Amino acid sequence: MSKSWFNRLLLSYMPIFIIVVTFTFFVFFQLISDQGRKEAINANNMLSTQAIRLIDTSLRAIDNMVMKESINSKPLNDFFNSKEDGDPYINISAVMKMKEMIAYYPMIDSIYLVRYDDQVVLSNATNGHIATYPDKSFIEQNRASISQKWSDVRMFRQFAGLKDKKVVSLVRGAPFMTNEKGMIVVNVAADSLQRFVNELYDSEVSFIQIHDRAGNGLLSLQEPLESMRIYANYKSGYTNWSYVSGFAQGAFIHTVSLLYNAWFVIGLIMIGAGLLWMIFITRRNARPVEQIVSRFSGYMLPIAGGGARSGRMDEFAFIESALDNLTEQAKQHQQQYKDDLHLRTRNLFHQLIEEGTALTLEDWRREAERLQLPAPADCHSMIVLEMDKYGEFCSRYSRSDQNLFKFALRSITYEQSSKFGYECWAEWTASSRLSVLLFENGDEVDGNWLIRLCDSIRGWTEQNMKFTISVGIGDRAVNLFEIAKSYNQASKALDYKMVLGENRLITREDRMSQSQVEVYSYLGIIRSAAHAFRKSDDNWRALLDDMFNQLKQGLLTKDEIMNIINYLIYSLGRELSGMGKEHQVMWETGVLKNLTDKLDKCNSLDEMREAIIGEMTELGNTLADLRYSGQHAGNIMEMRRFIEAEYVNPNMSLEYLSEKFNINAKYVSKLFKETTGHKFIDFLIDIRLSEAKRLLAETRRPIQDIAEEVGYTSAISFTRVFKKVVGSSPGEYRTETQRQLNS
Repeated sequence: MSKSWFNRLLLSYMPIFIIVVTFTFFVFFQLISDQGRKEAINANNMLSTQAIRLIDTSLRAIDNMVMKESINSKPLNDFFNSKEDGDPYINISAVMKMKEMIAYYPMIDSIYLVRYDDQVVLSNATNGHIATYPDKSFIEQNRASISQKWSDVRMFRQFAGLKDKKVVSLVRGAPFMTNEKGMIVVNVAADSLQRFVNELYDSEVSFIQIHDRAGNGLLSLQEPLESMRIYANYKSGYTNWSYVSGFAQGAFIHTVSLLYNAWFVIGLIMIGAGLLWMIFITRRNARPVEQIVSRFSGYMLPIAGGGARSGRMDEFAFIESALDNLTEQAKQHQQQYKDDLHLRTRNLFHQLIEEGTALTLEDWRREAERLQLPAPADCHSMIVLEMDKYGEFCSRYSRSDQNLFKFALRSITYEQSSKFGYECWAEWTASSRLSVLLFENGDEVDGNWLIRLCDSIRGWTEQNMKFTISVGIGDRAVNLFEIAKSYNQASKALDYKMVLGENRLITREDRMSQSQVEVYSYLGIIRSAAHAFRKSDDNWRALLDDMFNQLKQGLLTKDEIMNIINYLIYSLGRELSGMGKEHQVMWETGVLKNLTDKLDKCNSLDEMREAIIGEMTELGNTLADLRYSGQHAGNIMEMRRFIEAEYVNPNMSLEYLSEKFNINAKYVSKLFKETTGHKFIDFLIDIRLSEAKRLLAETRRPIQDIAEEVGYTSAISFTRVFKKVVGSSPGEYRTETQRQLNS
């Protein structure tokens, strides 16, 4: 029965499905076809504009090159200035220059020079007299009025033995302003333009034609067939040439466009027929459903908020409301249970590690069973894992990454404990400390198992994580109340991490092996070291080394060590204040802040020693150089002016300035920073890149030329420095600058 109902519904709506899907496919493909046609037309327009841009750019580059060479080239100027029957060397130099120009721009077919004084024509392939030169008519035509534009397409040959070829020509007078001594004629073969344009399109799909100002075709293309259709016609503003492009199968594309409208009308008719069919089938199939729903009309369901609308009961609303309520209650109960479970677990752990707890062993066992925690064992041990350099850890990673690392540390603690055959319970009792309760069951207990377990956790963390940990180990607890004592011992052990070192295990034996030293015993050494530093006596370094060696031997907490270091800072400030106001200001505004920042990041005595001695050494050198730097302040300003004038020198460096001004390179760097406020290399790069930006924005010169002009021997090194400082490559900077100027 149910299968028969299923088949009826399936067969009833199947025609609608087929109609809609069929129409959708047709409309989809027609839309794609229409979109493709539009994109093809846009691409054809882009073809014409791209052809104009590429050809104009290439011809303009040749024009600029010819203009530049006519002004600056010595071989060309010597040729036009030479007398009748000129020097053969001058002619050879001019020919070599023309060949160099052709080699630089392969589009150039030929170049020849005309000297008016003796009617001599010199080309890259031959020489002779105007009267006998094959291009005599063109020379006479342009001699009277030299055009600044490219000529229309014409026929040209170098000498009588060659066939004519189609070229376009550029004529420039010599000299550039007066045009009185001769002319330079540059010929570009139409075949070169043909090859240039052929790379832009597929001749089987599209076509492009170029006509000069007189309407002559530049390219050797077939005339458009009747099937071809022109879609773009542009005119170059530089050459005044016309660019015509279109499709080889333009008539077919137009026919497809017309079919799109016919298919759309057919589709609308199919949608209307499907809608009518769907209404008919829905009315026929709705009758059995209405009969089922009518059976609920005799029941009154007590639904909160009213289960009936307009005197009728909404059975579907009742069912939906009941399901939504059950789902929401289940979610709330599950979340509440999870939150409560987590809070109860943490609360039980803190009751165990707090001294004077009222928790009994039976309460612990009962609560552990409810929370699915390990049951109390015969003996327990407490260890505390502390993340080393926690400040650096927090500044390096985001909050989500920190939580991920902490989760990994907790997971590996459980894994390693299980690997050694023991259960554990770990909770984060501080932001950087993970407290772990270990359970020991059985009579045979290896006394070294705890050390091996802790070292295994420490070693795994060092090898696989991006931080290290130090582990404080407490004594074994044989009853419930000794667990808090064991926890306090493990936490106290970590207070001596600065003396004993990071990334290690700290036990009660480690603390007992160190001798206790009174803090006041270091005060005399500190006063002596500060006094020696004030007198520039190098003995201050030996005194501080001796103090730090004694600190390593003694057993002091981090707070006690910081009190000693603070007294050292106080003593240094007091000694420097006695040397004058200038030295006191130097200490308070610079050295004291730097030293304090470095000490805040130190996590061991060795790091503290390195920070303090390094800062004091630098301060001592600064004090010793005050008089010396005053003597050379004038030289530094002279160096600055010298750099601004000679920045294009690729050999510019500190060593170069040292030799130039007879000052040690080390002092050049230091005094330059103190006098000008800039590092030498930053000052030099800023000057070079400012000029490079100007050249990139105002000229079209190659990157290599610009790099050499601002002092870089390699375009690669120039590009690397430019991108590091500016944030983009030279090419990207030039493109963005041109875009902003054109917008």
